[in-house]
Amino acid sequence: MIALTLVMCLNAQPQNCRAEDVAFDGSIMQCAMFGQAAAATYMNGRPKWSLKRYSCSSRRLKDA
Repeated sequence: MIALTLVMCLNAQPQNCRAEDVAFDGSIMQCAMFGQAAAATYMNGRPKWSLKRYSCSSRRLKDA
């Protein structure tokens, strides 16, 4: 399982950031190509947060 790691910050407090791992079903290359769209979809339900950056890795997720 590929981990799509999102670094997001609170809009009201931009210095308050956190990293969140999201499972990405696909290869590392697919994550590199489509990770931005997956991150945007994930962020749609979190209006108080803004995406600072994202990355893909092949490390094992805790929930996977």
